[in-house]
Amino acid sequence: MPNLPRLHPPRTKLPSRIGRRSEGWRFWPSLGLIIPLLFLNACVPLREPPALSTQRTPPSWLSHQSQMASIDSWQLKGKLAYRNDADSGSAWFDWTQDGDNFNIYLSGPLGMGTVQISGNPEATTLSQPGEADINARSSSALTQQLFGWQLPVDQMRHWVRGIPASPSSSVIKTFNAEGLLDSLQEDNWQLTINRYQTGPVGPLPSIIKGRSDDLAFTLLLKVWSFPDHHPQHDISDPSHSPNKSE
Repeated sequence: MPNLPRLHPPRTKLPSRIGRRSEGWRFWPSLGLIIPLLFLNACVPLREPPALSTQRTPPSWLSHQSQMASIDSWQLKGKLAYRNDADSGSAWFDWTQDGDNFNIYLSGPLGMGTVQISGNPEATTLSQPGEADINARSSSALTQQLFGWQLPVDQMRHWVRGIPASPSSSVIKTFNAEGLLDSLQEDNWQLTINRYQTGPVGPLPSIIKGRSDDLAFTLLLKVWSFPDHHPQHDISDPSHSPNKSE
């Protein structure tokens, strides 16, 4: 019998998934364009956000500093919180300043109950009901004697007015957009002023945060009043009173 030509089986249609895969390859040329574009965009340097503070001394600073330095009498109520490696706590305070003389009532600090710190540049006294007075040459020396660390009370007299305590050129300052002190490095302390309030004598700090190697503190300045201005300026939440502890 003659050899018959071999019949090849009819070609069958490829599964649809293969067809879909072949269609997917059509997208690779566009991806080949997108990937280099993404790479180029990643190489473009990011634009830095506008600075919120500057070390450049604003033209209004010297006048503002002189105005705040001239304020030497006030009553200030607020809260002090502190933290170090061994302890933390808070106290409400009522601070009266009259020139170089001061009187500070602290309510609920350090487990000591209510205490009074009074003094001047020469000496400081801590008084507590039922206890003998404790004397020191300064407020910082007094806190060192009592607690083993120094709270910079002497410098705070200036800081609460938003000005440095020292005229030294080594003091590093930055300023906010309004030309007010934004941060300060002074006497091994790093300070930031988070908010200002507007009162009868000009803008004054509302929140001050400070830290050193041994201690961090936050001052919440709630109620200011001045001898020549009878109305008090209060930024506090009405539900809180500086005369009671949390």
